[in-house]
Amino acid sequence: MTTSQENFVRAEIVGGTGVLTLTREKALNALSRSMYHQIAGALQDWAKDPAITQVVMQSTLPKALCAGGDIKEVREAALDGRSAEVEDTFGTEYAMDNLIAEYPKPYVAMMNGIVMGGGMGISVHGSHRIVSETTLMAMPETAIGFFTDIGASHFLPRVSRETAGGARETSLEFGRYLGLSGARFNGADAIALGLADTYISSSDAEAFVELTISDGVDAAIAKFGQEPPASEIIGTWDEVRETYGGDSLEDIVERAGSDLDGMSPTALVRVFELLNAGAKDDNVRSCLERELSMATAAAQSEEFLEGVRAMVVDKDKNPQWSPATVAEVDADEVRRVVERKIELPF
Repeated sequence: MTTSQENFVRAEIVGGTGVLTLTREKALNALSRSMYHQIAGALQDWAKDPAITQVVMQSTLPKALCAGGDIKEVREAALDGRSAEVEDTFGTEYAMDNLIAEYPKPYVAMMNGIVMGGGMGISVHGSHRIVSETTLMAMPETAIGFFTDIGASHFLPRVSRETAGGARETSLEFGRYLGLSGARFNGADAIALGLADTYISSSDAEAFVELTISDGVDAAIAKFGQEPPASEIIGTWDEVRETYGGDSLEDIVERAGSDLDGMSPTALVRVFELLNAGAKDDNVRSCLERELSMATAAAQSEEFLEGVRAMVVDKDKNPQWSPATVAEVDADEVRRVVERKIELPF
């Protein structure tokens, strides 16, 4: 076994498996700029190495794969005027997410515990997405004045449920609900929505990885895969589609009521426009390039700086949003940013 370790990402080659282990336990594996570069570098190297047959992404922390990106780091860079660092952070992150989505080998994401924001970027795009009874997922960015990124403009409009005939029915409206409200959902829900593939017991996670390494991921799934419990969130499908349907965000906000209380109006408009665009675009890279355009602007905006201050830095939970309503947000300007796109760095 060969090992290289730097900061909070441990990259190991075990037999023919590349194993990425997140070790930033005190921050619930919040992904920093350095971590994006480390993960992306390892994935690029292993994609070209014929001796590597598969990749596993996991955490040393049972209660979290990854709680998201390190938004405090981004805020500090923005406040200091280090725009190049902000752009490099998101450019590297989104290129890494696209690399996972297009990976030429099995990419196995062990999604135990908290998997939110950037944590979904390193998991949902993978070919084998493993969840358990401890899995807790969400895209909570509207609460901090940002937007649902990491390719969510591609996968959220395509969340789906199984119909009585066994086909899959997709719903942009349900994706809007998850993106606008930041609603939390569990492992069984993720399976039901098409955002995960295999349900296991969290007590089997270590053994699952060991068998994946020795015999391959299909063998591990065959031994440890279980029928997931019934999904509660799927029971809200019709109600959610009615609430979050239509072409007017103002109408949705009125119908949604407390679902969207406290969310940044500007962030709501960003998510609404990105998901509408992503619903018409089946290319992950293209969706991420729209998001990169939005991220370079949003991460240096007053909305984001205020949202992170209120929710993460000062923790007073009382952000002062301006504009204060979605009707006051310049939606045309948001659409111009969405349409601009910025090419991913790799």
